[in-house]
Amino acid sequence: KIRQRRLSRKIKGRNSRNKARLAVSATHEKITNRRRDFHHKLSHRIVDQFGLIGLETLNVKGMIQNHNLAKSIADAGWSQFVNFVEYKAAWAGVEVVRHDRWFASSKTCNDCGYVKRDLTIKDRTWICPSCGVIHDRDENAAKNLMPTTLGARESNAVGDMSSAVRHSAPEKFQAEQLTLF
Repeated sequence: KIRQRRLSRKIKGRNSRNKARLAVSATHEKITNRRRDFHHKLSHRIVDQFGLIGLETLNVKGMIQNHNLAKSIADAGWSQFVNFVEYKAAWAGVEVVRHDRWFASSKTCNDCGYVKRDLTIKDRTWICPSCGVIHDRDENAAKNLMPTTLGARESNAVGDMSSAVRHSAPEKFQAEQLTLF
């Protein structure tokens, strides 16, 4: 931020502007490398730790249009992280299940099935009007998606990879089916 401000104050065509531009470029490259390194390490740890991974498909492009969340979402690099998880899972023979973005996983009570339609992004916890259970938004979504993830494994017991993962899998995994048990 500071280097970008310094660059914007420089006069075009001067040598000092070129130096400032190179400094901004170097800062951006350093941040990119740090994010990529973090994504590699975290995705490797997740693939090593779990034999089945469930990912919720998100409309990242649409979420970035929200000016309040855009910077945070873009900085996190969600799409890159998902790509890393998928190709590492394919290498390790771990199954990745993608969940539909339109399933109201956060809004559905995992105890009684009640759907709270007026839940906003600001509501991190909510109380089910039907059964009175207090839900953390993210934990509730994970509990709602778990049966779908496990059901995908049972229906796909021979270990055939999903098409999204199959295309990024190395050659040795593309030709053969994987045994998960």
